Amino acid sequence: MPADTDVVVKTLILQPGGQAIPLDYSMVKTPTGWKAYDISVDGVSLVVNYRSSFAQEIQQGGMDQLIKTLQAKNNGLIPDTKKN
Repeated sequence: MPADTDVVVKTLILQPGGQAIPLDYSMVKTPTGWKAYDISVDGVSLVVNYRSSFAQEIQQGGMDQLIKTLQAKNNGLIPDTKKN
């Protein structure tokens, strides 16, 4: 059983005429409040999914390059080429 500071919030996205999609938030309680550290969509963890792409970025340019790339994407400076 998780400690009171480590929980998974299970939700379902209901779609009219479609199948419900499980969406789970892995959360930790910090001194400043609850923080989500992973999201699983239909059983697929975003942390696990991004781990390989982060590893590739680190291998090519190091940790500093990964941080710069993520910051630029967050600021909208680099388009996300992995979108469908």
